[in-house]
Amino acid sequence: MRVGVVGAGAIGGWVAARLARAGNAVMALSSRGPLDRIEITEQGETLSAQFTRFDGAADVLLFAVKAPALAAASAAARPLIGPDTTIVPMLNGILWWFVEKPLRSVDPEASIAAALALEQLVGCVVHASCRRTAPDRIEVVHAEKLILGEPAGGTSERVAGLCGLCEDAGMRCDQSDDIRSAIWYKLWGNATINPLSALTRSTADRLLGDPVLRGLMAEAMDELAAVGAAIGCPISQTAEDRMAATARLGAFKSSMLQDVEAGRPIELEALLGAPREIAASVGLATPQLDRIYALARQLGENLRLL
Repeated sequence: MRVGVVGAGAIGGWVAARLARAGNAVMALSSRGPLDRIEITEQGETLSAQFTRFDGAADVLLFAVKAPALAAASAAARPLIGPDTTIVPMLNGILWWFVEKPLRSVDPEASIAAALALEQLVGCVVHASCRRTAPDRIEVVHAEKLILGEPAGGTSERVAGLCGLCEDAGMRCDQSDDIRSAIWYKLWGNATINPLSALTRSTADRLLGDPVLRGLMAEAMDELAAVGAAIGCPISQTAEDRMAATARLGAFKSSMLQDVEAGRPIELEALLGAPREIAASVGLATPQLDRIYALARQLGENLRLL
């Protein structure tokens, strides 16, 4: 398979390396340009992967950039997209295609929708944690699974083929017949702890150990659960259930906190703006989510991270 990976950072580099070692022709593009090789350390073993370069369309094109970079990345990747290219955005939060009405919060100019045709998309959820320790080295902290599914729901041969591609490369991959619910479930856990950790510079254990902040997160999560139920993405767990699961992960830094510390743009709209836009479209109030969004936006503006 000819696989393009746009955004060969921590997650993208790990996936690219695994696919390349499985014998696929992988072109990995980072912010510095095409990569020739990369090393990944996973479960104490260090593996090296060699990448290639090719002209023309990829069979599969993965986007593993941060949400604010997707518009530019999708425009730059147009030479890699042909009519039969399967496109897999591997991003956090809610993307432009999630509901029928275009989401201006994450695609204000509709440029992403124009560059990445909906009929070529496969939805994705990444349950993994990686960090880049050097420009060509990645440490896999925790790699649970990828989840893939058709945006419209149901099963398909192309999703089954993609999962087989990932499994052959040593990555667990689950097929979902309801990828929107899987995406919303991950958002439900991330949309509060990410901005609050960035605002307070606190690890997850400290946030969850504060009764006031824990209560604020629970109320905002209840708001998100209500929105999910209204758009066909119900959540059966309680906020306390989800926070208890997060607490078991210990003193980790959220991705937004890591972005703030590194001076990178924060994924404000994908994690908070889009859910608020969807809530407004179905007539649901989200007062706690609105407050967290306003605070995080002030942070982003003051640090010039938007």
